[in-house]
Amino acid sequence: MEGIVMRMSNKVLVVAAAVSLAGITGCAGSGGGSYTTPPPASSAASASADASAPAGDATITIRDFAYEVPASVKPAAMVTVTNADRAPHTITAKDEGGFDVEVPAGGTVTFQAPAAPGEYGIICTFHPQMSGTLVVK
Repeated sequence: MEGIVMRMSNKVLVVAAAVSLAGITGCAGSGGGSYTTPPPASSAASASADASAPAGDATITIRDFAYEVPASVKPAAMVTVTNADRAPHTITAKDEGGFDVEVPAGGTVTFQAPAAPGEYGIICTFHPQMSGTLVVK
């Protein structure tokens, strides 16, 4: 049993090191999103992210492996995505849409919504069971 625990803890250390390295290098995926330092783990941090968004722009929160998406966003709006989970996620357009950004665990990124109005299906490429719709109008 001790050998199993040791092997499992090595895997956990490798995953933790990879997540830490991603945060240090500022990986933001291939979609051109910008990475900001993860907020402290508190409810005040996510409230301040919503309050600091410029008028007309939007915020998406990822919590409990689900997207919390506003009813709609304006074309070409800057969208702030906050990941409240302990796992990294992506917000990726299922079809054409031009966005694919990685959001580190506890991190925040910003991307530009499509300029064309429409409904854009979204998924997490790490966790395909996560899905939603971004409505641009």
